[in-house]
Amino acid sequence: MTEASTPAPDDGRVEVTIDGRVTRAPRGQLVLDAAAAVGVHIPIYCAHPKMDPVAVCRMCLVQVEKMPKLQPACATYVSEGMVVQTQTVPVAKAREGVLEFLLLNHPLDCPVCDRGGECDLQDFTLRYGPETSRMPITDKVHFDKAVPLSDKIELDQERCILCWRCTRYYEEITGEKEIVLQERGVHTSVATFDSRPLRSAFQGNLPEICPVGALTHRQYRFVARPWDLQRARSVCPECSYGCNINIDSREYEVKRFASRDNPLVDDMWLCDRGRYSAPRWNRTDRVRRPVVRAQGGDQEVSAQNAVREAGRRLREVRDQHGANAIGVIGSVECTNEEAWLLQRLAREAIGTTHLDHQLDPFPGLSPEEHALGIAEIEDCSAVVVLGARPEQQAPVLTLRLFKAQRKRGTAVHRLPVDVDGATLRGITGGRLVGVIADEVDRPQAAHVAQLLAGGNTEVRRLTVTRGVNGRGCKDLGLLPNLLPGYRPAPGAGRCGTEILEATGAGQVRALVIMGSHPWAAAAGVLLTGALNAADLVVAIETQPGPVAQAATVLIPGHTHVEKAGTVTNLEGRVQRIRQALPPATTVPTELRVLSMLAAELGCERWPAETVAVDREVSATLPAYAVAGNGGRTRWPVPVP
Repeated sequence: MTEASTPAPDDGRVEVTIDGRVTRAPRGQLVLDAAAAVGVHIPIYCAHPKMDPVAVCRMCLVQVEKMPKLQPACATYVSEGMVVQTQTVPVAKAREGVLEFLLLNHPLDCPVCDRGGECDLQDFTLRYGPETSRMPITDKVHFDKAVPLSDKIELDQERCILCWRCTRYYEEITGEKEIVLQERGVHTSVATFDSRPLRSAFQGNLPEICPVGALTHRQYRFVARPWDLQRARSVCPECSYGCNINIDSREYEVKRFASRDNPLVDDMWLCDRGRYSAPRWNRTDRVRRPVVRAQGGDQEVSAQNAVREAGRRLREVRDQHGANAIGVIGSVECTNEEAWLLQRLAREAIGTTHLDHQLDPFPGLSPEEHALGIAEIEDCSAVVVLGARPEQQAPVLTLRLFKAQRKRGTAVHRLPVDVDGATLRGITGGRLVGVIADEVDRPQAAHVAQLLAGGNTEVRRLTVTRGVNGRGCKDLGLLPNLLPGYRPAPGAGRCGTEILEATGAGQVRALVIMGSHPWAAAAGVLLTGALNAADLVVAIETQPGPVAQAATVLIPGHTHVEKAGTVTNLEGRVQRIRQALPPATTVPTELRVLSMLAAELGCERWPAETVAVDREVSATLPAYAVAGNGGRTRWPVPVP
């Protein structure tokens, strides 16, 4: 064989021509995806990027050379030399026919449909449909309208186009199988099994996968049109999983949370707890003005004067009782930038070793606890989930585990936290085994990982932290025992509970508290006693409550939807949040307030903008510099 006739090495791709555009597509790719890659639009209804192809709607029919009939692009795989046409006369006639059948019994209620303006049936009818209908609009088969499937989802059976997405979602994504198709022929309709209400914790995804207005959110019913909404990309604030969302707002209120696909994290799914938490960000009982309290009563002041007074009183406490007479408590809802400046304020400006972001202590904390990534669960031969808490705290984790189990054959073992060694020995090892546990069960997870390791088996752990940025607060050293980067901190600082106990006992005389605290209700008497005993409480707070009421100097803060910055999810992925609502207060951002307060305590020229703080973090912690925006922090070994 001559050199000229030597075949080229197989790169796993095949040459395909789509509407005259030649491309090399991965072998085994669908024609639909290959067309999208070269900018050719093919309309679809039943096809969904997260579900297996079924080719029932026939909307995506295309003409393939050497094939006698039109082929569904959503179920046809590319092959070498394939020539595809998507704009021929037979294709156009087929699309018109499909749309004519879909509109035959479809109601003309677009003006009152919640999907108006973001409905595929509307869009494709205008783009591909016939100009006029051959059928009288009065001769329609009618179905039930406004059928409540649960307290969250409503079904309009007349609008359904029988794409099967909802039934396939329950079969392929959640495995719960709550929705069925009943009757036959023209009378086929979607319903719940045995007319029972939906119970899934993920039913809020149904309206998003529905291509028309058949399934809608009851919470969002008649609230807004999509063109009236302003959209900001963010991260769901309800847990540490880090689901990507779009925050849609109108007239200074959050109207809904919509999913935003990140295949490495949420895979485009949201849990109902996160999705339907949107209204809580519209609370009007906010802390809006800075207040300084003295024996003469409460006095509203400017932000600058409030910070000046806070700095003066903190200096007095430090001069009289020492720096460790001051405790600093942050919040899991702080951004990374806020957590960074707050720990600097405690350690450098105040000089105290008593700082934390939660009540519980974290002895022996290590980045090794987060070595397993969310998407890497699918690469595991087996995954051990300790107790029910991980999936309760991060519900979308359940969907990732089901996907790994269904598509990759991963063995998922849900075991009690106190599982014995004999049970673990029955787990078949492999190249990679994952151990997932809640942060309160860290010691047990470490023990299980040790028992499973051995031979050629690598064991990686994933710890489910609490709060949207609980992981970031730990990475950035908002802890008494660790500096940023998990370096051991000098001195014996107190954790959150110990700070409150010491304040109640008179050993800590002043508190600096920033952010909202999910643990405040559980702290109860301990928190109340500490606030009453403290000589000084400087609070940066958003909502009225015990902290705001007891604050000597009260400075309004900003909520999650009013901030811009980054948060780090439980696997260490650094993700950006953007401001969705204008602030409810004219007070500067927390970053600027912390910078001003540091200046009052003798530290000059601290960064006060998100970008500047990010640069400082990246310069100090290489793991965050490598992660950038959207990447994972990698900590191969603890920093000495």
